[in-house]
Amino acid sequence: MSYTIAMAGKGGTGKSTIATLIIRYITEELGKAVLAVDADPNSSLGISLGVNVEGTIADIRDDVVERRAKIPAGMSKDRYIEYCIEESIVEENKFDLLTMGRPEGPKCYCYANNLLRKYLDNAEKSYPYIVIDNEAGMEHLSRRTTNDVDLLVIAFESTIIGVHTAKRITTLIESLPIRIKDKIYVICKVPEIGISEKVGSEIAKAGFEVSVRIPFNNEIYDNITSGESLLQISKENIVYNEIKNLMNKYVMASAEK
Repeated sequence: MSYTIAMAGKGGTGKSTIATLIIRYITEELGKAVLAVDADPNSSLGISLGVNVEGTIADIRDDVVERRAKIPAGMSKDRYIEYCIEESIVEENKFDLLTMGRPEGPKCYCYANNLLRKYLDNAEKSYPYIVIDNEAGMEHLSRRTTNDVDLLVIAFESTIIGVHTAKRITTLIESLPIRIKDKIYVICKVPEIGISEKVGSEIAKAGFEVSVRIPFNNEIYDNITSGESLLQISKENIVYNEIKNLMNKYVMASAEK
């Protein structure tokens, strides 16, 4: 069975950055293969990984359901969809990337969610690690796309709004019928002066413990603004090392099984 890591948090907090650095940790430090899943309609994980994405699950949904693509003779609809999903996966040297995409117009995501859930159930047999970058509204967790999560990383910014968002996500998760083995909180883009007393007070009121404080980092900012892969940042980068140390506590044990 795969070890599944899921990201949660408001858009722009740094979820895709953290997901990318976790993927780097698993592939480089542990030497294991990863299925990276971009389940955010904004599809920013591929950019962070430096991958060009051409096909998405939303595209498959539109082709098969909306435009009723011609299914080859002798192939069932389910098998054809599975084939299309496999074809949409971008295969890199150390990881594969599957992108959810955004449906055009006000279309229901239920069918696309079902496709993703079914594929992930099968993928658990092929990949030792799955890293899922969820969208901001937690749609995929609420619809049980990720039925089992070994490690949920809740990312939020060092602001009052960020803390409240993390609290709302926590409340939502507690109401869902999903097995989550471990849950950690990562506060992102912390300024040099640290978090304010007010933000610290709000975190205490929210009742959760922050596992790591990620500082604003110029090297990461430069890579993001230039469109370069975050996999290219230096191994000495402070943010990468914070993520590395954090993953050593949770993921290293799974690699030794």
